[in-house]
Amino acid sequence: MRMGDYKRPFVRHQRRHRVIAVIVLATLFILPVAAQQTPAENPAPLQPDDGVAVPTPRLQHEHKYHGVIYHKSADSLQQSTPDQGDKLKGGKPKGDRLKGHHHQHLQGASHGHSKNGIGIASEMYPPKDRTPDVNSPQVQQWLKEIDWSKVPKISVAPSMPDEPHFPNCPPDDEVDPKSCWWSCDSCVARDDIVTCPQTNDWGLTYDDGPTEDTPTMMRYLQERKLTATFFIVGSRVLEYPETLRAQVAQGHHIALHTWSHAGLTTLTNQQIVAEIKWTEKIIRDATGLTTKYIRPPYGDVDNRVREILRQLGYKTVIWTPGWDTNDWQVVQRHVSEDVVFQSFNRALSRMHQIKSQSGHAAGPITLEHDFTPETISLSKRLIPIGIQHGLRPMNLAQCLADESPYQRGSKLGPNGAVLKPSSSENGDGTPGGKHGGDFKRSDATTSTSPSSANQQATTALLGLFIAVAVGAGYLQMV
Repeated sequence: MRMGDYKRPFVRHQRRHRVIAVIVLATLFILPVAAQQTPAENPAPLQPDDGVAVPTPRLQHEHKYHGVIYHKSADSLQQSTPDQGDKLKGGKPKGDRLKGHHHQHLQGASHGHSKNGIGIASEMYPPKDRTPDVNSPQVQQWLKEIDWSKVPKISVAPSMPDEPHFPNCPPDDEVDPKSCWWSCDSCVARDDIVTCPQTNDWGLTYDDGPTEDTPTMMRYLQERKLTATFFIVGSRVLEYPETLRAQVAQGHHIALHTWSHAGLTTLTNQQIVAEIKWTEKIIRDATGLTTKYIRPPYGDVDNRVREILRQLGYKTVIWTPGWDTNDWQVVQRHVSEDVVFQSFNRALSRMHQIKSQSGHAAGPITLEHDFTPETISLSKRLIPIGIQHGLRPMNLAQCLADESPYQRGSKLGPNGAVLKPSSSENGDGTPGGKHGGDFKRSDATTSTSPSSANQQATTALLGLFIAVAVGAGYLQMV
């Protein structure tokens, strides 16, 4: 035996250790690289700031409006009933308070049992455009959330004879001032939201959607990098849930506008809870968001309604006096477009007179609608006029500087809801509980799907297998 032969097993042993080290290092390198090379199955949606038009999501066209308000022709407009707004209190005009609104359309809509593109099964919800049944087990459970001893004993308001659930104001001397009934005596409670805190901030709000025309308004706003607050009718979500999700994805603020658009003072306590909670539920089922702001239909609210809304976690929004665009009256041919522009320009000339409840200078909150091409066309012309006068259009969450504009803590970002708080705390720092708890992130935000995760794991394991195989082959050679 030569002198160096006894050293060869030791040298081979060293080589094996080196190969094993190479395999380990290769594995550590390949695993993250392989994971990064797998394309995400659900890329983040385009942002308004990207400067690129977001494609309009597929809409569910099998559900069309059946009522008389969504008319596209003068012939169908003959179905509309006369305006009620100037007939309250024995024919005395009520100005821009309680509006003789457009919601005859809610009474004729059908209730089909269908399942749309994002899993909203209509049979799981109340019939569209009708006050939900208060005797259902679900409503009975919701009623337990209310401390009824704190709800003022105010009578249910009577309805107009020819329009159910549209409040019929009594004579002035019969209105109880303690009820603070905004609809009939213009009373604003301390915590009602009627203005933006900062001058020149413009709270841009739209009622009664989503509709088949809502994406047109959304595209206009996105092109100008604007967002708005959309007050959602629960029955409309049954028809256009994907539009609602697209609104969240585009960064708009979502708020609540009841299930059937009934005047809340004309409803019993139990009916109010049913209207609110069913709408809250369907919005949460579609988007993962639990709404925090509500605009009562027609602005119809008193202290009984306010206390119920407060206990359900809601902030009441009306609008700034003089800043109802009355776009709905153009649809019904009650006023001309010229009248709308004259009224808007008159409001702009008085901007300096806008005051908050505390008496400070403030910015306006307008009332508009996204339910017909006519109202959307008006809004697209009003917005530039307001901007020319120094107004800054924005959603209410921005106007109010509310970083947690939903009850379960989700924050409003450029991609909708972006925060998932712990179960012990809401996003606004208040304890969790009845209105707290984990927020289920909306699909509008970036996420990794199970199939995408499986692809990444498979790729990583394949890389590991290759590294081991190469190392084993090298060991055989040495």
